Amino acid sequence: TAVETLNETFENFLTGAFPQNCWTASTAAPMITVDESNTGEKSVTLYSFFAANAPFYLVTPELSTIDGNHTLTFDAGGLGGNPGTYTIQPGTLETVNGYSAFQGVGQPLQIGATMTTYSNIAIPASTTQKFIAFKIIATSQHMAASLDNVKWQSTLSVNDSKLPTFNVYPNPATDRNITVAFNSTIEKANIAIYNLTGSKVFETETANNADATNLNLSGLSSGIYLLKIQSGNDTATKKLILK
Repeated sequence: TAVETLNETFENFLTGAFPQNCWTASTAAPMITVDESNTGEKSVTLYSFFAANAPFYLVTPELSTIDGNHTLTFDAGGLGGNPGTYTIQPGTLETVNGYSAFQGVGQPLQIGATMTTYSNIAIPASTTQKFIAFKIIATSQHMAASLDNVKWQSTLSVNDSKLPTFNVYPNPATDRNITVAFNSTIEKANIAIYNLTGSKVFETETANNADATNLNLSGLSSGIYLLKIQSGNDTATKKLILK
């Protein structure tokens, strides 16, 4: 059954290879396994084995929606083994084993020795894509790294209704001047914009009791972004497209 959210720590997985619990992988052990060798707790070990420079994939259970209102967060790191570069790139698949049609999001992320959290990665909305996948490439044989704490969660909090609804225009925007307009005045709020890899690329505050705010985004390149507004504990988000 397709799931709406993910919050996977892999603690309930058996030590060994995939598939398990509706998670799959493009290759069997020892390429992608569940064990405790790298982090001291159960996580997914990504082991290049003899496959230098060959991509392999870890795939989530089927998702009920990829609607642009969910974001991906995961931990990756613990690089060990032979010298080389290890990258991981999140993306989507239309079918569980349709790796040749993988649609990557953002640039591949280079994995380091320290476990690092990659958060709030926005996945473009799609009516055809059904799975989140991680594309892994190592430049040397016998390199290992770990992936853990995969979350696919709605960007809309339970308190969103306390914020007034807002519109962003023009959206898509052909220049870099946009307006964020509220349907009623709002106390001072924080506006942040994130790119597809989850990095914050713009931040500002509204004036007190503002009903609209103009943003100059001349420093941003063309692409898809997530615009997030936060006032106290309340948040609201929209997808922003810059052409």
